[in-house]
Amino acid sequence: ADAPAGAKEFGVLFSRGLIHRPGLILANEQGVYDQVAIFKNKKETLPLVTLQNGEYKRDIFDDSLKNEVIHRANRDMRVLDIAPDGSYLKMWFSAAMDTEMKAMWHPQSLFDTIVKNVGYPSPTSMVGGGDKTLITDCMLSCWYHAADWQSSALNYLMSHEGYDVVFSHFHNVDLEDHMFIHYMKNGSHGLSQADYAKFMEDVYVQTDYYLGKFIHFLDEGWTILIVSDHGQVCPEHHIHPLGDTGINVRLMQELGYTEVLHDADGNELHEIDWTRTKAVAARGNHIYINLKGRNTTGIVDPEEQYELEEEIMTKLYQLTDKETQHRIVSVALRNKDAVLLGQGGPEAGDIICWLAEGYNYDHADCLATTYGESDTSVSPIFIGAGQGFKEGFRTERVIRQIDFAPTVAVLGGVRMPAQCEGAPVYQILSEEY
Repeated sequence: ADAPAGAKEFGVLFSRGLIHRPGLILANEQGVYDQVAIFKNKKETLPLVTLQNGEYKRDIFDDSLKNEVIHRANRDMRVLDIAPDGSYLKMWFSAAMDTEMKAMWHPQSLFDTIVKNVGYPSPTSMVGGGDKTLITDCMLSCWYHAADWQSSALNYLMSHEGYDVVFSHFHNVDLEDHMFIHYMKNGSHGLSQADYAKFMEDVYVQTDYYLGKFIHFLDEGWTILIVSDHGQVCPEHHIHPLGDTGINVRLMQELGYTEVLHDADGNELHEIDWTRTKAVAARGNHIYINLKGRNTTGIVDPEEQYELEEEIMTKLYQLTDKETQHRIVSVALRNKDAVLLGQGGPEAGDIICWLAEGYNYDHADCLATTYGESDTSVSPIFIGAGQGFKEGFRTERVIRQIDFAPTVAVLGGVRMPAQCEGAPVYQILSEEY
């Protein structure tokens, strides 16, 4: 209603097309189209949001539909490009965050405390691939919003609610790196190696920005530890994935252990034929035997398990890259032996294998000592500062994730977890225990 003369109309579809929002592309006094306004409906004169060309805006509140229920949600938006004559518009919209979702909060009153004093949880993003604009102007910007909201929430609790211990998980490095790390060696999508190196640097600058929000607590007597659960690598060689997300069918099918169903025309279906499948490979390089008595679909007799495992491991070691003719599996172990490398147990595979350096393509598929192209590594980091730690000290000890909990327990003067597998990193502590 009351649209200015010359405004150009467009529409935006949300919630799989079930919510429609009309918009206008608007011209400035010089007649150049450089602004966008989005409205609740065509009867409105006040827009939900107005954005200039190139502008990024946070926390835009509107309806979102999920499971046939309307929710109040917030989004981030950015105008990426407007043609001067208004003939072309490119925009980005983040995912919608439900402003009433408290299921992840305990006690749930904590949600209300944070909303009142900090604001609603921010959306996050995982987009990009080879699109430089999506990576830098959208995904990176969205995670800066998350960095500001999450750090502000934790700062408030630490300063006003008397918290003594805070665990903060910030997922930006993981999700953003997934969008481009595979291309860091040679570049891709018309972008150079230097472009991808800049993407990585931007993510680490962002992470440093987030960590910087807490450094002032060192002056207030806090101890800060910075750790990661893993790194990621840029692969040197591209191979048949082993243990990729979900059930990896193709390689185990080629080796003769996994079979799939077919339709009447003989085409493969996305469904495993368990009546002919002896073993499957799952994410994280776990291989499970389809064992009688344990699996409802089992076809392998327990007395045949040992020999079948031996046969599979032998074939895994024989897998070679077609270009280099080198093996692609570094280690393959039975469940009972994999305990030595932090695996094994009733939830793990009957066989666990790790890819060789250069042939791994992400994380969780290789040993933690593996390096990748462009100075990438799956090895995690560990940094400690503040009370209880030596100053300016670097240890040669390999610190594992399972060492984190007992180290925190020692610093906090509490007992170690009952099922603790690690040990305190005593080499870096300022006091002797």
